[in-house]
Amino acid sequence: MRFGCWTPLRGGEEGIEDHFDLARETLTRAEAYGFETSLVAERFIGAEYESWVMASALSQHLKRMELIVAVHPGIVTPGAAAKMGATLDNMTGGRCAINIVNGWWQEEMNTYGNGAWLDQTEARYRRMEEFILVMNGLWENETFTHHGEFYRMESGRLVQKVTRKPHPPVYAASRSDLGKDVVSRSCDAWFVDAPPGHRRFEENFEAIAAHVRNMDERCAKLGRRIDYVLNAAVLCAPTPGEAQARADDLEERARDNRLLMAGGVKGLGGGLVGPPDLVAERIRRYEAIGITCMMLRFMPVFDGMDLFAREVMPQFSA
Repeated sequence: MRFGCWTPLRGGEEGIEDHFDLARETLTRAEAYGFETSLVAERFIGAEYESWVMASALSQHLKRMELIVAVHPGIVTPGAAAKMGATLDNMTGGRCAINIVNGWWQEEMNTYGNGAWLDQTEARYRRMEEFILVMNGLWENETFTHHGEFYRMESGRLVQKVTRKPHPPVYAASRSDLGKDVVSRSCDAWFVDAPPGHRRFEENFEAIAAHVRNMDERCAKLGRRIDYVLNAAVLCAPTPGEAQARADDLEERARDNRLLMAGGVKGLGGGLVGPPDLVAERIRRYEAIGITCMMLRFMPVFDGMDLFAREVMPQFSA
């Protein structure tokens, strides 16, 4: 089991207002505890810092942690993503990875992608898969030619080579059948989201297990295996009652607050709510169904991470 944490998108937590200062403090602390990876999300419309700039700046404060940088096909070209990815890979000694975000926000795609929104869901997934093909093609080959539906390249060259072979890993979170097909064919890891509702843990766990089994079947037909990364939030407390009461309060406050829900409260549905031993037990259950990495948010950020690192992570030491 690998442990990762989200890079904070906004300041204001733990008395740290600046986005970058909070992100740097969070990730340097996480790396010291043994966390291996972090997801740097992208929000073009909003106050959040841009993911590639953020990841590049953070990389200079980290020595071992992988940085998974979000990329939007339609806003960024696969050639530009390949170049930026190779640069970050070289800067970090192979600790760059890509999160392909297919795009769901029409305004964002049109504003920052010069009218890149595609009305047909099928077309967006075709573009996503073609994007991965071109990006990987540049990473893996001396020259790369492609004449596709969305991208064209004639004898394209990426002089800068990646150190991570055959290429930086590609993550995605697509949940539709079309998206799962693309992930099974073209991605290296799949983000699995926990359904909301921490008190529905058993029901949520069975749903996650079914999703993993389904993806396993899709990949097996292609002779492939991929990693599974669970997005979840952690709320540790000395007693189950105290943890559940705090989680109930957070979920109630997030009920009509999309930003709060998306900011991590939904992840409480993964059931990592309770004393450290209960949290560890549930992580073992996820490990048994095939989850290979936990991408975590902590509530509160620093105290939650400190407790998790002190009481839970040692139970998974080799």
